[in-house]
Amino acid sequence: MKNGKLRTALPIAILFIIGVCFVAAMIMLFDNSAAFRTLFSGDSSEVVGEVAQNSPASIAAKTRIAAWISMLIFSVITALQLLAFGLGFAVISNIKNSADSISSKLKQLDNAGIFFDVPLYVGLFGTVSAFLVMTFSPQSSRLIAYSSTLIGIVFSIALKLTMEYPFRQKLLRLSDDNKEGEGK
Repeated sequence: MKNGKLRTALPIAILFIIGVCFVAAMIMLFDNSAAFRTLFSGDSSEVVGEVAQNSPASIAAKTRIAAWISMLIFSVITALQLLAFGLGFAVISNIKNSADSISSKLKQLDNAGIFFDVPLYVGLFGTVSAFLVMTFSPQSSRLIAYSSTLIGIVFSIALKLTMEYPFRQKLLRLSDDNKEGEGK
């Protein structure tokens, strides 16, 4: 039993660490790369009126704050999608490694279907979050909306095509083989 819990917790813990490292790397890139920062802020270095170039009241300073918030939202949503992927992986691994019957595993797999769509839902959450960001940073809101939805779709499809479908096919073949063996 302990070994099964370790198999479940380990991938999620690893993905959590990767997610934290991803957010930290995004913050480092934002602070150290003007080209990367431009992804979230666009190119708005001009100021309006009699404001000094490096003044906190400048448009560039306000845009930088909005871009930083947008980058943080994007990073956290992407890390959450990575965790959602890990959760789907852990759920299917638990079903695979259980000692339950084939029919029970098929029922568990049907019941676990929601976990394979969680990355997609997190991506949709990112799209809705982008609408909130749009009020202060239209450039970064598009980046958040498109990328979070795309990552969610890709992760969800990857879970379904590489893990759920092959496992379901294997269980169905085993189920058919058992039925044929009983009929003889």
